[in-house]
Amino acid sequence: MPRRHDLELFLKQSEIFRRLDAAARGRLAEASRERTFGKGETLFEEGQPADSVWLMRTGRVHMLHYAPGGQVQTTCVMTVGESFCCLPTLDRGVYPATAVAATPATALQIPLRVFHEVLGKTPAMLEETLNIFCHRLRQVEAKGCLAHDPVELRVAQALLTLREKFGDTIPLTRQEVAELAGTTVETVIRTVSRFQQEGWVRSGRGSIHLLNPDALQRLLA
Repeated sequence: MPRRHDLELFLKQSEIFRRLDAAARGRLAEASRERTFGKGETLFEEGQPADSVWLMRTGRVHMLHYAPGGQVQTTCVMTVGESFCCLPTLDRGVYPATAVAATPATALQIPLRVFHEVLGKTPAMLEETLNIFCHRLRQVEAKGCLAHDPVELRVAQALLTLREKFGDTIPLTRQEVAELAGTTVETVIRTVSRFQQEGWVRSGRGSIHLLNPDALQRLLA
């Protein structure tokens, strides 16, 4: 188990908890539980009561929505230092998607009651929570606006969104990009090949390197 001091330092470095005072960080560190997941393991399932806020410590977690026909849609990719499921805990709702470890991962699980306890005493944390929510909502809206557009636009948007998290080298497979763009892996392979021919990206094993993100952005203009 990690030492409390280490957890407090990690909380201080996270976006949502960075403005907390030492006492509030200590309360969260005391109540939180560090969970370890193997690749492919489920943290929680869509529709379950949202009883915790989660904070990524290592690895990567994908938020997945399973359509009735069996198709998998990745709604969000969570990386180190990012919190998720704050919104459903605010209204005491249910988890909006299924969280699955895309790599070996560890995450802090903060109980709902403790999150609300600290939130009620710290207006700055509420502000950070709303800022994060608004940023992610804008991403969802941008993705929704492209839902019926040509697939190359959806793939370009997915790559640019991932660039915000990973920089120019995106460590996702074609299948993972397909699930984020709402298309098939075969279509992503063809689209990425075309982007590579244009000199916009370089495709590697399990990764895509963006060489000219401005060209991808111009596709969306």
